[in-house]
Amino acid sequence: MDKIYVSVSMDCERDRTFTDPNASGPADFTASADWVRAYAELAGEYGWPVTFFLHPEVAEGQTDLFLEMEEQGACLGLHVHPWKFGDGKYRAHFGGLSEQEQRAVLSEAIALWQRAIGRRPQYFRPGTFSANDDTYRVLVDLGFKGGSISAPNRVYRDLNSVWTGAEKDPHRPHPYFRQLKGTLPFGNVPLTHDYSKLEDVGGRRFHRDLRPDYHDADYHLIANNIVEQLVERRPAVPVIHMVTHNDHDYTNPQDRVRRNYDVVLREIDQACRSRGIEPVGATIEQLAGMVLSLPVEEEVFVAT
Repeated sequence: MDKIYVSVSMDCERDRTFTDPNASGPADFTASADWVRAYAELAGEYGWPVTFFLHPEVAEGQTDLFLEMEEQGACLGLHVHPWKFGDGKYRAHFGGLSEQEQRAVLSEAIALWQRAIGRRPQYFRPGTFSANDDTYRVLVDLGFKGGSISAPNRVYRDLNSVWTGAEKDPHRPHPYFRQLKGTLPFGNVPLTHDYSKLEDVGGRRFHRDLRPDYHDADYHLIANNIVEQLVERRPAVPVIHMVTHNDHDYTNPQDRVRRNYDVVLREIDQACRSRGIEPVGATIEQLAGMVLSLPVEEEVFVAT
């Protein structure tokens, strides 16, 4: 393996004033605009572009900012927490919605996003990686080409985010069983994890990833384990995909999450280069395109 793609992403949430004081997202858009720019600039020092998944209200409230980011090489996608969206009539996480409800909330969100950005979104990530077996089919029907839908082996039952045994690397999804690769014309880029240890916190089970939000993460260990695991799996599209939110001050070198982010970027770079592997930045748009350019590969039927 001579290169690994690095996908840096951010879920851009609406102002907490309109959702919940404890929800993810910024206290106000004015502050978060500088944080967004700083986040992209820091990744840009390594030559890595950022994918921003915009909640519809963010697309509407910060249109100029994100069109500026796009001009600088960023990819823009749609992000939706149904319970945060609009007037809050969808009292559910995305995976808790029926097929018809998913179509409805996405259609409303697409219309608002398109009105702000000037075109329909083609890439999507649900809040908390919440999805069910209807989700991929609905996304394809509504014109999405790709996104980041899954967090392999995550089990957050309370958030309708259950990915036990899911495909770990970029792939086309199965139309009826979300954990499998399949034939749908959609490039899914899962969140990348260190699969060496399964954590259990309050009944939520997950593997550590490279988000800079942790209080107690050994990012050197996580990054090196991830690279070793990628080398062992040898996927067709090898990716380190990391995520965070627009709710920390990346302009402040003393901010805990900013400090962690500096470490994360450095550790990804060094974990690759120390093994003679080049870390190459890529957006979700680019990665989805790579997946869709590959021959279609289905899971083998097993009669038992």
